[in-house]
Amino acid sequence: MIERDWSRIPVVGVSRLAGYIKRKIDSDTRLALLGVEGEISNLRVQSSGSWNFDVKDRESVLACFAYPSDAATFPAAKDGEAARVYGKVSTFEKSSKYQLVVRHLDLVGGVGALYAKFEALRAKLEAEGLFRAERKRPIPPYPFRVALVGSASGDGTRDFLTQARARAPQVSVRLFETPVQGDVATQIVGALRAAYAYAPDLVVVARGGGSFEDLFVFNNEGVVRAIATAPVPVVTAIGHEANTSLADYAASRQAPTPSTAAQTLLPRRDELLRTIARDGDRITRALSGRLRGLRARLEKIEYRSPLADPTLLLAGRRQRLDGLTAALDRAAQTRVVRARERVRLVERALLHRSPISLVAAWRARFEAVRGRLDLRFLAEKQGRRDELAERLTPAFARVIQRGKHRLEVLTAQLGAADPTAPMRRGFAIVRRPDGRALVDAADAPPGTRLQVELARGELTARVESENADGGKQIGLF
Repeated sequence: MIERDWSRIPVVGVSRLAGYIKRKIDSDTRLALLGVEGEISNLRVQSSGSWNFDVKDRESVLACFAYPSDAATFPAAKDGEAARVYGKVSTFEKSSKYQLVVRHLDLVGGVGALYAKFEALRAKLEAEGLFRAERKRPIPPYPFRVALVGSASGDGTRDFLTQARARAPQVSVRLFETPVQGDVATQIVGALRAAYAYAPDLVVVARGGGSFEDLFVFNNEGVVRAIATAPVPVVTAIGHEANTSLADYAASRQAPTPSTAAQTLLPRRDELLRTIARDGDRITRALSGRLRGLRARLEKIEYRSPLADPTLLLAGRRQRLDGLTAALDRAAQTRVVRARERVRLVERALLHRSPISLVAAWRARFEAVRGRLDLRFLAEKQGRRDELAERLTPAFARVIQRGKHRLEVLTAQLGAADPTAPMRRGFAIVRRPDGRALVDAADAPPGTRLQVELARGELTARVESENADGGKQIGLF
C-alpha cells in the first residue's frame, strides 16, 4: 500500500472554501437562470415579506428563497400545491447550503400526492368529530406528573427537558422514547399508550422542526386517533409555529415549539411559591376578617343577653328558686292548716262518740224511765246497759287509736315537707361571695369569705387554712 504524503495536500480555511464553491456555482451559466417544477412544502412567509420554502419531488428536496420584492408578485400558494419556480442557484456561505433564489413562481394546478392524502384524512376525521372542541380535555393549571413522548436524542425532547428542569424542578417528567420520523407510526402509538398507563396529569408529544415530509408521520390515522381518544390531556409540540399536523388538530392544545410548551404548561417554581404565599395571605386575611366579624357578633349577643353578666343569669334562676320556695312554704302551711282542721274535726267527732258521753246519755235516759219501770224490768235493762258498755268501750278505744295514728302520720308528712327542717336539725347552707351554694371545698381557697345560713339567722365566715386531707378550716367574724 502506497503511503500518501498528506503534508503536500493544500489546506484552506472553511470560509475560503465556501467562497470558492459560491464563485464556482455563480460562474456556471447553466445555473444562472433555470426553472424547476415540483411540490411546494414547508412554506414560511417571514414578517419582512420574504419566502422560505422547499420544492420537492419523490426523490429530492430543493431549498428555495425569495426576496420580498419578488415574493410580492407571487400568487397565493400553500403547502402541497404543484408549482414551477424560476431563479438562480446560489449558496449561503455561512451554512454552506445551496438554494434556488426564486425570481418568479407559477402554480401549475393540482396538489401533490402527499398533501392530497393529508387533506383526505383531515376531511374524514373532521367528519367523525375527532377535532371538535368539546372532545378536548382541559389542561391542568399545576401539573406534577408529565409524560413526554419523543426521541431521546431529538432536539425537541432536549429543549422541553431543559426548560422543565430550569422552570419547574417540582414537576416529574418521564420520557417515553420513540422514533419521530419515518414509518414509525406504530412505535409512536405504543409510546402514547405506555404514557397513558403511567396516569400522568398530561402528555406532551415533542418533536423538533422539519419539512412537511419529515413531520408527516404525525398525520398518520393511527397516531391521530390515539391522541384524540387519550384519557388525559395531550399537548402537541411538533416542529415550529408554521408546522401544523392532524395530531395538532386532535390534541387538547397545540404548542408552537417544545420550548414554548414547557414555558406555557409548567409554572415556574418561584412563581408558584409566590402564588401560594399570596393566596395564603389572602386566605389568612379573609379568615381574620371573618373571625373579627364573628367576634363582634358574639360580643353584641353577649352584651344583649345574660351572658354579659353571669350574675344576671343566676339572678333569674335565683328569683325562680325563691318563687318556688315561697310556693312550697305556702303549700306546706296550707297542708298544715288543713291537717290541723281535720284533727279538730276528728277530735270533735271522737268526743261525741266517747264512751263516757254515751254512758252519761244512757244514764240520763235510764234515770228518766227508771220511775216507770219495775225493778225486774230495771234489772233487765241495767244488765243490757252493762253489756252494751262492755262492747262499746273497746270499739271506741280502737276508733280513738286509729285517729291518733292518722294524726301522727300527717304530722310526720308535714315535717318532711318543711324546707327548714334539716336546718333545725343543725344543718346549714354555705354560700360563696357570688351567692352560689358552696358544694366543693376546692372552690373556697384560704381567705375566701363565706355566708352561712342557719335555721335562725346568718353568719359571715372566712376560710383560714386547708387541711392535709383537703378539708378547710374557717373562722367566724
